[in-house]
Amino acid sequence: MEPTIIFENEHFLIIDKPSGVVVHPFDYSTERTLLDFLMDHSPSSLSIQNVKILQDGRILNLGGIVHKLDRETSGIMVIAKTVASYASLKEQFSSHTIKKTYRALVEGLMEHDTFRIDAPLGRNKKEYKQSVNPKNPRGELRSAVTDYKVITRGEGVTLVELLPETGRTHQLRAHMSYVGHPIVGDKAYGSTHESSRIMLHAQSLSFTLLDQQYLFEVPTPFGVSGL
Repeated sequence: MEPTIIFENEHFLIIDKPSGVVVHPFDYSTERTLLDFLMDHSPSSLSIQNVKILQDGRILNLGGIVHKLDRETSGIMVIAKTVASYASLKEQFSSHTIKKTYRALVEGLMEHDTFRIDAPLGRNKKEYKQSVNPKNPRGELRSAVTDYKVITRGEGVTLVELLPETGRTHQLRAHMSYVGHPIVGDKAYGSTHESSRIMLHAQSLSFTLLDQQYLFEVPTPFGVSGL
């Protein structure tokens, strides 16, 4: 359950986060998180001021954490180690210029080998999860675009590559549910398959820092036969 540092220099580190690990504490939580791991293994990444206040009154400094993965999503993350690298990476995530590639095992056999899902997302006033064109939405809907490509088809499941053009909360989970192929194990978004986890993995990440282009990738820990 511990993350793994797969690359590090003076500007940033690259982490492979396992499924089941939360990025940082949430209200009234006490479990070990990625933030605790960084305190132990990369204290320099926490020298950056990046404050979050929880409802329970705790004040957290998230340091160089510039993006998150859901608890059940495994895969690659970048953590800044300097103020300059934090600012640059934060801007790239905000402008969607960082390229992220995910792998997901979804229910059913995808009809098309490639497809673009262009469907705005929002939350219903009575629900926490994102959905396409929800009734009684809280505020305005936000544009969301995902491209997918079929990697291989199995018995009642399809392994797909997902390329989010935007970075909305739960975007991939909501979009795959919207097209009738929820991610295996994602019961909140309609999965009926039993699984030890949500079968979603952040496989690769590419970005530019100090005029140098970087590309990192971690293998997907599942296939069409499961884990």
